[in-house]
Amino acid sequence: MKENMSSKLNAGLPDVPLPLALLMIILLSMCFANSYNGEFVFDDSEAIVNNEDVQNTPLWDIFKNDFWGTKLTNKQSHKSYRPLTILTFRLHFWLRKDLVAQDYHIINIILHTFVCILTLAVFNILLGRKQNNIAFFATALFAVHPIHTEAVSGIVGRAELLCALFMWISILCYHYSIYAKKLIHRWFSMCGCITFIAIAMLCKETGITVMGICCIYDLIIVNRILPSDLVVFKMKQSSYEEIKHIIQRKQKLLIRLFTLVASSLILIFSRFCIMGFRAPTFQPVDNPASFMNNIFLRMLNYSYIYCLNAWLLICPQWLCFDWSMGCIPLITIYDKRIIFVLLFWLILGTMFMYTFTSCENEYLRYSIIGLTMLIIPFLPASNIFFNVGFVLAERTLYIPSAGYCLLIVIGLQKLCNRVPVQCLLFLYTILMVLFFTKSWIRSEQWKTETTLFRSALHVCPLNAKVHYNIAKNAADIGNSTLAQYEYREALRLNPTYAQAMNNLGNLLKDQGKYEEAEILFKRAIELQEDFATAWMNLGIVLSALKKYKESENSYLTALSHRSKYPDCFYNLGVLYLEQKSYNKALKAWESATRQRKTHRRAWTNMILLLDDLGMREEALKVAHQALRFLPDDASIHFNIANILGKAGNFVEAEVHFKNAISKNPTDAMFYTNLGVLYHRWNRFREAEYMYKQALEIKPELNSARNNLRKLYSLKTAIK
Repeated sequence: MKENMSSKLNAGLPDVPLPLALLMIILLSMCFANSYNGEFVFDDSEAIVNNEDVQNTPLWDIFKNDFWGTKLTNKQSHKSYRPLTILTFRLHFWLRKDLVAQDYHIINIILHTFVCILTLAVFNILLGRKQNNIAFFATALFAVHPIHTEAVSGIVGRAELLCALFMWISILCYHYSIYAKKLIHRWFSMCGCITFIAIAMLCKETGITVMGICCIYDLIIVNRILPSDLVVFKMKQSSYEEIKHIIQRKQKLLIRLFTLVASSLILIFSRFCIMGFRAPTFQPVDNPASFMNNIFLRMLNYSYIYCLNAWLLICPQWLCFDWSMGCIPLITIYDKRIIFVLLFWLILGTMFMYTFTSCENEYLRYSIIGLTMLIIPFLPASNIFFNVGFVLAERTLYIPSAGYCLLIVIGLQKLCNRVPVQCLLFLYTILMVLFFTKSWIRSEQWKTETTLFRSALHVCPLNAKVHYNIAKNAADIGNSTLAQYEYREALRLNPTYAQAMNNLGNLLKDQGKYEEAEILFKRAIELQEDFATAWMNLGIVLSALKKYKESENSYLTALSHRSKYPDCFYNLGVLYLEQKSYNKALKAWESATRQRKTHRRAWTNMILLLDDLGMREEALKVAHQALRFLPDDASIHFNIANILGKAGNFVEAEVHFKNAISKNPTDAMFYTNLGVLYHRWNRFREAEYMYKQALEIKPELNSARNNLRKLYSLKTAIK
C-alpha cells in the first residue's frame, strides 16, 4: 500500500534539475526588473527622501525612532520599528552622498531574486527531497506573483523583502538544529535561528511569525504529528505513565519548542518595551472598520477584508497603492457582499476540518505547511491582536503568498492522478505567463507617481486618498488647476479629510486667497487638533493678513505639537522680522538650523539680517558656519562675497563670487555684483565682461544695464 502511494506521489509534475531550476527562478524573478529606473513614489518620500534618519541623524537615533523617523515615544508615532531596513537606506546615501532612486530599486529587485532562491531551499526542506518538483513549481509561481509588485517596485517594500529573507534563513537554521549530529552544532544552529528571527523582526515586525512556521514544521513534518493525532490524544484518557513516556520520547522536540517559544516571547516583550507598551493611534480614515462600535459588524467587515486579500492572491487583477477612504465601503446593513464572507469561511472551515479529521496522508502534511505559511505571517495585519493603520495593504501579502503558491501547486500535484499532466502543465504555463505579464505592467506603473496614482482611479474611483495623491502630484509639477480640482474631489468624497484641506489651503495661500485658505486651515485644525502643519500654515496666512499676534500663537501651537519643526521656526523668524523683533528672529532661525543643519533659507536670512544690522563679523561667522553644512550652496557664497566686498576685501570677495557662479552659472545677479566689485576695484575690463554676461542671461536686468552705462561714461571721462 505504501509503495502504491509513493508511486502516485512521484507520478505527477515533472522534476527539474537544480541548476535549471535556479536559472529559471532567477529569470522569472526579473518580472519586476523594468522598475529599476523608477522614482521615489508614494511612501518612499516620507520614509526616505524626507526622513532625516536616512541622511544625517546620528546612527544611534535610528534605533530610537520609528520607520518614518518619528520618536517612538511621540504620540504621533506609528510604532513601526524597522531600524535595520532604515540602515540599508542609510547605506545607499552614505555610499552615494545623495539619494539616487535607481540604486534603491535595483537592490529591491536583487533582494526579491535572493528571496525566491531561498524560497526554493525552504520548500525543499519543508516538503522533503522527494517533492523537489512541488518546491520548484511553487517557487516559480511565487517569483512572478503580481501581488509582490508593491513590495519590490515600491522602495519601502524593502522591509518585506528583508523580513522574508531572514525568515527563510531562520527556517534553514532551525532545520539544521534538528538534524545536526553534534550537540554543539544543534545549539549553534538554534542560536542562529533565534538571531535571524530577531533580525527579521528588526526589518519588519512580521518576522516574529516565523516561530510559528518552525513549530508547525517540527510537529507535522519532522515528528509526523497530525492534528487528528492531537484530537485522539485529547479524547483518550491517558495515564500518567503514558504521558511520561510520551514526554521522554519527544524530549528533544519539547526542548526545541520551549527554546523557540521562550525566545520569541522575550523578543515580543522587548518589542513592547521599545514602544513603551503603548499601541499606535490611528484615525478612522486609516482603518474605518476598527472604529465600528458594533462588534458583529466589525468582525463582518474584517472578514470581508480577509476575502479581498484572498481574492487578490487568486486573481490579482485589481491592484491599488492604497485601499483606504471609500475604496472598500463598510458593510453596515444587509449587503450582498455577506455572501462572499460566508463562502470564504465555508471554504476555510472545510480546509480546517480536513486537516483535523484526515489521517496519514503526505499531501495533508504539505497542505498544513502551506496553510501555516499563508495564515501565520498574515496574522499581524489581521486586526485580531491589535488594530492596524490600513484597510488592505498588498505588501503584507508578500510572505503569505508563499503559502498560497505552495497550496496551488500541491493541488495541481494531486490532480495529476485524475487529469493528464500535459493539460495541467499547459494551464500552469498560461497562469505563469499571465502573472509575469501583469507583474511587468504593474511594476511599470510604479515607476512614477503620475502613473501610479492614475492607475488607482480605475480600481478605486471613490477613494479620496487616490484623488488627494493625484492632486499632490499635480501641485508638485506646477499644475495647480488640476491640483485644486482633485483636492476638492477628495473633500467631496471625504468632507473630513484634514490633509486635503491643508494642501488645498496651501494652494489658495500661494494664489493670495488668504481668507479662503484661513477657513480651510481652521477647519483642518478642528478635525485634527494636533495637526502641526495646518497650525503652521495658518500662522503664515494670519501673518499675511497682518494678524501678527494670532499668527505667533499659531506657530507656537504648531511647535507645542511638534517640537522638532525647523520650517515652523523659520516662518516664526520671518514673522518676528516683519515686526522688527530682530533678536527673536535670529533665535528662531538659529533653532531652525540647529534642528536641520541644511536649512538654507534660515542660514541665508540670518546672514542678511546680521549684515543689515551692521554686524558684519557675526554675519561672516554665521556664513562660514553655514558653509560647513552647505558647501555647494551658491547663495551663501554670494552673501559672503557681498559682505567682503562692502568691507573692501576685494580678493576674498572675488573668490566667493566665482564660487557662487561655478555653483549656479545661470543667476544674472551673481555676474552683476561681481561686475560691481571689479568696477570698484578699477578692473574695468572684467567689470564690463561681467555686466555683459549678466545681460546675456537676463536682458531686462536694469541694474546691470545702468552699471554698464556708468562704466562706459567713466571710461570716456578717463580718456
